[in-house]
Amino acid sequence: MTYSLTWLPEVLEAAGLKVAETQGWRTRGRAEMGTVKGVMCHHTATKRGGNIPTLDMLIKGRSDLAGPLCHLGLGRDGTFYVVAAGRANHAGPGKWESVPQDKGNSHFIGIEAENSGLTGDPWPEVQMDAYRRGVAAILKHIGASANMCCGHKEYAPGRKPDPSFDMPMFRAAVSEYLVGKTPPPPIPAMDARNRPTVRRGMRGPVVKQLQELLGLGADGIFGANTEAKVRAWQRAHDLVADGIVGPRSWDMLDEEAPTRTPAVGTLPAPAAQLAQGSAANQIDVALLDLAFPENNRAALAGWVQPLKDACARFGIDKPREVCSFLANIGVESGGLTRMTESLNYSVDGLLKTFGRHRISEADARRLGRKPGEAGLSLERQAEIANIIYGGAWGKQHLGNSEPGDGWKFRGYGPKQITGRGNCSKLAQALGMAVDDIPAYLRTPDGGCAGAGWFWQSHGLDELAATPGLEDDRRRINGGINGLADVEKRFAWLEAEFRKRGAWA
Repeated sequence: MTYSLTWLPEVLEAAGLKVAETQGWRTRGRAEMGTVKGVMCHHTATKRGGNIPTLDMLIKGRSDLAGPLCHLGLGRDGTFYVVAAGRANHAGPGKWESVPQDKGNSHFIGIEAENSGLTGDPWPEVQMDAYRRGVAAILKHIGASANMCCGHKEYAPGRKPDPSFDMPMFRAAVSEYLVGKTPPPPIPAMDARNRPTVRRGMRGPVVKQLQELLGLGADGIFGANTEAKVRAWQRAHDLVADGIVGPRSWDMLDEEAPTRTPAVGTLPAPAAQLAQGSAANQIDVALLDLAFPENNRAALAGWVQPLKDACARFGIDKPREVCSFLANIGVESGGLTRMTESLNYSVDGLLKTFGRHRISEADARRLGRKPGEAGLSLERQAEIANIIYGGAWGKQHLGNSEPGDGWKFRGYGPKQITGRGNCSKLAQALGMAVDDIPAYLRTPDGGCAGAGWFWQSHGLDELAATPGLEDDRRRINGGINGLADVEKRFAWLEAEFRKRGAWA
């Protein structure tokens, strides 16, 4: 049975958070939830060290308590691990606000954050920042205020001591998020030598410098291997092993290699890459708020620079080009709220969208969502993807040549780039391994780079220069599905450009 909390990953991803789905989580739970009224915060009370060593226990439970023990596990690096979509054994007896006595498991989403709770085990800021953002995103989704976030120690005083941080202060920060006041990022963007904070998905001379300091092959691309090396190095130096190289990590690297001259200022400021008259200079939060009304300003702020960078890199610099580019990726990604294609189709939706030449009526009825089902399991979605994007059609049109490619290379990023063939071409253009492309496309930098690459490599500049949007849409989507929505967004953007005196 698929339980009701299938919306958790999308809500967290829309808030700009890192999400990892555990196998079978959609059908995991003690029973169905009741009405979700709030979020309960916990810590795991386990040994120090590691990102989330308790994950298996959170899924399977302990000898004295059956799993799942929460809905979400929060690693020390700020990644949310989705554990269960149904009721979890996390609350026990207690009471908070309007939640009836002993009904915490039915009405609270439980988050278990990796921490021992001991004085010598500090909470990494990247983890706390994710904790606050994640709770706020969930409360906003269910329409609840910050007072519907409680600690286990508040729900069951005297029985439970977790979490070890101050809950009133935590709720005050969550309240700020709920009203759109986003605090500064937990890791400074630059260190004292003007070296940027770097993380997976980034590329350039500074990444190459980092790789040289770590003794890696220096290709200038911060991929999975570089991240793994960074995490291992951070653990060995008693730093938070989040895989992100900020000022503290740079300082430690400098101490280890004092004779090496750091490449100060070798990474050009992305905004400087845009010509003065480029229409992409108009990209700001206000413009994106028009293009992507499904999203919120706090989340959109993180997309401004990646979109500008992509426009600069791929020559998207005329007003009509920028407006068509934003309008189309808005439709493809649900306003930048969906970086991974969902195959959660109903029976009729499968047949209408893909036709009987791509999926048989028997397979559609076997795999598609039935009336009353909250959502499809990942296993059923994977089978659907391997049917509609596989076989002879998938090999010819998408380059899906290996078993499982339909699911592995389903749509990713703002453009929803699909298929091994497209991902291989993008990987070649960016100098990356094709297997790293899906994860890269899920980041703002990588997703925007992928969308810009598709635009340039498919000659969209030429089409965008002509009146009407149907030819743009056909080249991007393969048909005119979503054309009316693209036209609506384009009209909003054009009006704003004209208002700013930037339409030419």
